[in-house]
Amino acid sequence: MKKAVFLHGTDGSPTDHWFPWLQKKLVENGYQVFAPTLPENHTPNRDTYESFLKNADWDFTDNLLVGHSSGTTTILNLLMADWFPNVKASVLVGTFLNEDLLDGQEWYEPGQFDGLFVQDFDIGKIKQKCPEFIFVHGDNDHACSYNDAKDFSDQVGGDFITIKNGAHLSGSSGITEISEMVEALDQKGLL
Repeated sequence: MKKAVFLHGTDGSPTDHWFPWLQKKLVENGYQVFAPTLPENHTPNRDTYESFLKNADWDFTDNLLVGHSSGTTTILNLLMADWFPNVKASVLVGTFLNEDLLDGQEWYEPGQFDGLFVQDFDIGKIKQKCPEFIFVHGDNDHACSYNDAKDFSDQVGGDFITIKNGAHLSGSSGITEISEMVEALDQKGLL
């Protein structure tokens, strides 16, 4: 059985945005999908999330990981965790690598992400745990830097998909399907 894990973003849920559409596509292609609601997700915290996921009744080995926004950060944190197994591939949508674009946004609270980011991402360890990366990013993302995501994709040897006028690829962008993501999964033999 093929397995996938969905990790949503800040103040989100696994029923937001394009997650239900993607889950349907994956299930149609033989996947079992684990899509939890992450605890205390207004203030994403790597230790809280790691404890929650470590104690979930789920085998993460050889899974397809799919994250949005701070969920992408969680994927990167998991790939650096000693307990976390090797996975098949990761899809990072609206990759959140820093808070550079958040100042002045009405929902943002300074300190909100203090428990999310590690000092530095260990590129070698991340690549060792995950051989395939697909990055999907709106070219006009107001919350997460397009250029930073593109640079990070280059560092891990990922495929980078640009969604023109995709914004943050969230509900407010009006995007509920990302066909380019499914096409990339299919091309990599992951469907």
